[in-house]
Amino acid sequence: MDVCKSIFLTFCIRSAVSMIRDFATCHDDFELKPPDGILDGHTFKWLGFIYYVHVATTLPHQSKSPRVVLIHKQFVLGTATDLMRLPKNYKLGNVIFGDYHRDEDECGLTHEQIKIGRNCPRAYFEIPHLEVMPHPEYTRFRRANSLAIVKLMRPLKSAYMLPICLPSLNERKKKRRNRNVFMVDYLSAVPLEIDSEKMAKKTLKLYSYRDCRRHQIKKKIENDSMTHVLCTTGCGIRPGAPIVSHDSDGMFQLIGVSAGSEPCSHHSRRNRMNDEPPLYIDVYPYVTWIINVVTASVMPHPYPANFMLVEGGSGIGIRTGFYRSQKQQKYGWKGQTFVSGNYCFKSPKRQRRTVFFYSEKFVASAGPEAKLTIFIKISAGLECTITCARLLVPNHKSTPVIDGVGGFNISVQLDTHWFPKGFSFTLGLHGKNSTPADIDKWWSQRGTGLW
Repeated sequence: MDVCKSIFLTFCIRSAVSMIRDFATCHDDFELKPPDGILDGHTFKWLGFIYYVHVATTLPHQSKSPRVVLIHKQFVLGTATDLMRLPKNYKLGNVIFGDYHRDEDECGLTHEQIKIGRNCPRAYFEIPHLEVMPHPEYTRFRRANSLAIVKLMRPLKSAYMLPICLPSLNERKKKRRNRNVFMVDYLSAVPLEIDSEKMAKKTLKLYSYRDCRRHQIKKKIENDSMTHVLCTTGCGIRPGAPIVSHDSDGMFQLIGVSAGSEPCSHHSRRNRMNDEPPLYIDVYPYVTWIINVVTASVMPHPYPANFMLVEGGSGIGIRTGFYRSQKQQKYGWKGQTFVSGNYCFKSPKRQRRTVFFYSEKFVASAGPEAKLTIFIKISAGLECTITCARLLVPNHKSTPVIDGVGGFNISVQLDTHWFPKGFSFTLGLHGKNSTPADIDKWWSQRGTGLW
């Protein structure tokens, strides 16, 4: 798809007001691609852990601390075995996020501090849990390795703490060809020094249930405790550690949750399957159960049975083409990304009907007292309809204005008054082929540099 663009930078002042219409978002960053090794702060904020606390001394267990993954503002996901079968004389402690990302309002940054580039200091967040809900296959059928959902005392307040995305069928099919996934975990088995604790990332090769089962039969390994199993290369994976896939649209999808593995030996670090490979619980078969549990807790009871909460807000369906030119595009925040377009708020299955065709990073520099407004015009051509625009900016203090989504020309305007004097922002666009009716309607709107 050929894309033509025309960019203009102008100096002007304009106020903007945005409507927050997002209900549930997940970690979606098309620019974040960290290498393997120790990670910088605020990279994968959705990974947490739980202490086993002694009932008498209230001290944490010295060798075990199950990992959990944030799947909703008020829910985390972990293995049922680690969350239900506790060590003797221990109970579950609070859920801790060692890399909690506070927004500017929560940590009280002033305009002058933001201008000189100061960020919120490193913090961790500790919150009690209300309930542990294991999957019925664990409670009724005694499956040793299954998943469990933990409900937190209240939702996380920070706008920058986004949960991880649940896996899609399309991404699971892609992993049959492209087996690359990565594992994220804390460096310490039990993170006691939370203020200085680091996370690390390791790329692994994923194998399906059939490959795992074939390998177990070949090595004469009997393990029937998991109903949905995946395995990878590597060794020494701690229980609850997630394996993640970063799709082409920028979503970080939770592929599996570790059930534990054997410690690393001399030859186990090779980039192939070991004799006893790490085993993971495949998350995709549990997606429907996860959505039902979360929805039942979030949706108010007075709503009728046929009412469904969706990410972009409620709406009614109108036949294609009817009132198309008058349709208002939804917009709002997803973490540090400002999005505009109805397709931005649809399910991942609907979003995959479009193509992520444009991404560019811009660098801006202005004096501390400057009131610079950046104005950008982009044309995708008559044959391409822009369905979703995503703008990754430094913070929420200034709200961008994106006009024209749903057509082939868009304009982006953002006021840098609340941004650091030197910063970068990234624009990404999704599109689809224009219909013949739209091409005929837009033919007269072509201009110089905007095709």
